[in-house]
Amino acid sequence: MSAQVRVRPDALERIGIAQGLKSRYALAKRLGVSQSTVGRVLDGEQLPGNSLIAATLSRLHVSFEDVFEVDGTDNGAAA
Repeated sequence: MSAQVRVRPDALERIGIAQGLKSRYALAKRLGVSQSTVGRVLDGEQLPGNSLIAATLSRLHVSFEDVFEVDGTDNGAAA
């Protein structure tokens, strides 16, 4: 089974607001991506790419689990 990384939109917006980023534009500017990319990811229309994930972790100083979740992992696989 294939795993996908998904953003937790409520968490990302809450963290952005806590850091003074009161709009999607401000969040996008801090992350170094386009406003449309942030919008599509937060609205669930697009999965976050590696660059958005890396920018979120490094520029917002959060852990992966604070903002992202892994969906579709195969928990039944033998170790």
